[in-house]
This record gives sequence, C-alpha cells and structure tokens, in this order.
Amino acid sequence: MEFRQLKYFVCLYDEGSVTRAAQRLNIVQPALSAQIAKLEEEFGLLLFERTPRGMKPTDAGHQAYRDFLPLLSSLLEARRAMIDRGGEISGRVAVGLIASATTTALPSVLRFFTANHPEVEIYVTTGYTQDLVNSVLDRELDFALINQNQKLDSLISTPVVDESLFVVTGIHNRQATGAGPLAFADLAKLNLVLPSRRHGLRILIDQVLAGQGLVLQPKLEIDDLAAIEEFVRSSDWVSILPAITIADGLEAGALQVQSLAEPGIHRHVACVHSYRCPLSPAARLFVDSISQHMQAKIEAAEFYKGHR
Repeated sequence: MEFRQLKYFVCLYDEGSVTRAAQRLNIVQPALSAQIAKLEEEFGLLLFERTPRGMKPTDAGHQAYRDFLPLLSSLLEARRAMIDRGGEISGRVAVGLIASATTTALPSVLRFFTANHPEVEIYVTTGYTQDLVNSVLDRELDFALINQNQKLDSLISTPVVDESLFVVTGIHNRQATGAGPLAFADLAKLNLVLPSRRHGLRILIDQVLAGQGLVLQPKLEIDDLAAIEEFVRSSDWVSILPAITIADGLEAGALQVQSLAEPGIHRHVACVHSYRCPLSPAARLFVDSISQHMQAKIEAAEFYKGHR
C-alpha cells in the first residue's frame, strides 16, 4: 500500500465521485480508478460499489476509512515537519474562534505573532461552534477553537482549556443570593440573561440543566458574552458565564460571582482540525499561544473570585 493510494482512497470516500475526486487531486480519472482497484486487489475486498449516483462505500470501505484517516494524518504531519524543520515559521493560518476566545485572548496573540513571526499570514473569523465545525469540514478553515459539547468523529479534537461557569451579578446587584453554592433550582427565580439556544455555551447550560430535570426560560437572550458581562455589571440582571469572560470584571471589582452546586457546569474548549490537514508549525504555535492566554485569564478569575 502506497501513500498516494491512501490519499486517493480518502479523497474518493469524501467526494463520492471519481470525477470530483480526480479534479480535487489534479489527476486523470483512470489513474484514480487504477489505484483504487490495486487497493481492492491487495486487500481482497470491495471498497466501493459503483452506482449511478456515484461511488458508495461498502462496509469494508467504511472501516478502511476509519483506519486510514489517522494514518494519513500522521504521514502528512511527518512530511510537513520534515519540510519545516529548521526553517522560519511562515505560511497562512485560517482559524475560527468562539467569541469568548476572541475577546479575551486574540489581541495578545496577534501582537505576539506580528512582533515575532511577521512572515505568518493570519485570517481569523468568529462564529457559533457548529458553524465553525462545518467550515473546518469544508476546508474553509485550517482549524477552529470550539465549545466541545459532543464527540466529533469526523475531526481530530485536542483539549485547549477547561473552565467552570459561575453565576455572575454586578457588585451592587440586589438579587445577590449569598456566598454558598447556588442550587440549580434557584436559577429559575432570577432575572437571567443568557446566550440564545444556538450558542455553544447555552447548549452546554441546557444540557446540564436537563440532567437535573430543569429548563430555563430567560427573559433576555444575547449572544455576545462581552455585552452580557457589561450589562450585568450595571444592572440587577444575572447571568451564567465562564471564568475567562469575567476575569477583567472581577479584577476591577465590578462583578461578584457564586459557584453552582454540584455537579456545577464546566466548559471544555477544544481545537478541531481535519484528519487530512495536520496543523502546520504556525498553526500549532497559534493554538499554544492562545491557550496560554486563555489559561492565564481563567487563573486570574479563580484568584479574584477567592479574594472578593
């Protein structure tokens, strides 16, 4: 089995058409068909069924795809590492970020890259978790930082940071509920402002509450976490926000927070990218840098929470 056969097989599986796969690989169709036939002969198994609608993977084809993707990813990453070894970090990085990562960490990361790695071109977009996942799958983005609410078999997922969510009020809020952990059932009594149900953070909150047999019906829904934090600072409204979003407000003495009763709510931010597109050295450096800045914000929030 050759490297190009792995690449051809994965591309044909993804495209479901010899014509489209050959165009994507920039080869002629007979060359692609010949390599797939060699694979099938080597394994003694039919990997695709030829149908009027295209190439339909057999059960053996599905299993081969699951086995080949990690192998192809490792080979591509090894090749890229050899090419980049000893050279200046450069190239283009196309990344998607959930908004909380953008507002808290991105400016520092961009300053680091422009000062230390000016040869790197960076494209950044923000969006909802599912939209970012779709953009990575469609190869519009090299990778994305998302709220990891579920397992994604189609992408490689690497943990970035974990953080707790807290009940957040302004320092003069008359709805402040005390110092001890707040019971989930008591959330319904508060004037809550939360992200909409499309937002990854809201999906997480609703999932945990559903496990407690509860459903929240907030009177206000705002998808911009920075806007929620600013609104909560100067009103009697209450929110449930991640540590990274409230660090600055806690440091300024404008917010007060309360933990939730067990099991609490914990957010997992992950970096996702395609098996077919290993992270370049520039992309890995970007992920490491933004992870460090996010972790610093989380640790600051935990510190100020314990000293208020």
